[in-house]
Amino acid sequence: MKQVEIKNHKLITNILNFYREIGINITVSDKFLYKEPFLFKENKKNKRQRQNHNIQTNKEIKIKNLECLFKNFEDCKLKKTSSNFVGFYGNINSKLLIIDGPPDIDEDKKGISFVSSKGFLFEKMLHAINIRKDETFIAKSIPWRPPGNRYPSNDEIKICRPFIVNLINLLQPRLILCLGEVPTNQILGLNESIIKLRGKWRTLKLNEFNHEFPVLPTFSVSHLLHRPDLKKYAWTDLKLLRDTIKEI
Repeated sequence: MKQVEIKNHKLITNILNFYREIGINITVSDKFLYKEPFLFKENKKNKRQRQNHNIQTNKEIKIKNLECLFKNFEDCKLKKTSSNFVGFYGNINSKLLIIDGPPDIDEDKKGISFVSSKGFLFEKMLHAINIRKDETFIAKSIPWRPPGNRYPSNDEIKICRPFIVNLINLLQPRLILCLGEVPTNQILGLNESIIKLRGKWRTLKLNEFNHEFPVLPTFSVSHLLHRPDLKKYAWTDLKLLRDTIKEI
C-alpha cells in the first residue's frame, strides 16, 4: 500500500507541476493527495480570460444564428427577386454600427456590402474621420435588392425590422449611423424625408430590451453618388459623428 501511495504521489505531483507551468494555481494538502480526488482552481487572470472568451464565443454564435435566420426568412418577397442575400460584416465588438439601405445591383451580384464605386466612396468617407471599415459593424436594413432598385414598400421595411432590432440588442453599439431614409425610418419607426432627419442625434428606445441607443441619420452613399452636391452636408454629419466618438 505504501508503494502505491508513493507512485500516486509522484503522478499527482507531476500533474500539479504541469498545471503550475500553464498558469493554474493549486493548493493541495497531504490529506487531499491521498484520500480525496484532487480539484484545481484557476487563478483570477485565467478565469477572467476564459469567461471573456466564452462571452465572445456566445456573442458570435448568436449573431451568426440571427444572420442565418434572416437569410432563410421566407416572408419578404424581395428574396425571390434578388440574386443574393447581403449579410452582416465587421467587428462584433465595434462601438459603431452602420445600417445601410437595400443593396444596389453590384452588392446584389456579389452578396457583399459596399463594393464598386459605392464602396470606394464609403471607405473614403470613413477615412476622412479616421475610421477603417473593419473597425465598424455593417448591416443592411433590408438585405435583398428591390427589383430595378425601386424604393422598398412599407411592408418590406417593417417586416425586416425585428432582425435589425435583435442585431442591435446583441451588438450593444455605443453609436448607430443610419445611411439614408430606409434604415432611419425603419429603426426609429418614422416616415420622414432624410433631408429633415439628417444631421441630428436621435434616440432609439427598445422597450422590449429596456435599452437606448444614439442614432445619427445621414444621406446614403448611393444618394451621394447621384447627388454630389449633397456631400458637403454629409461631411457635416460625419464630423458630428467624429466629435461624438471622441467624447465617448
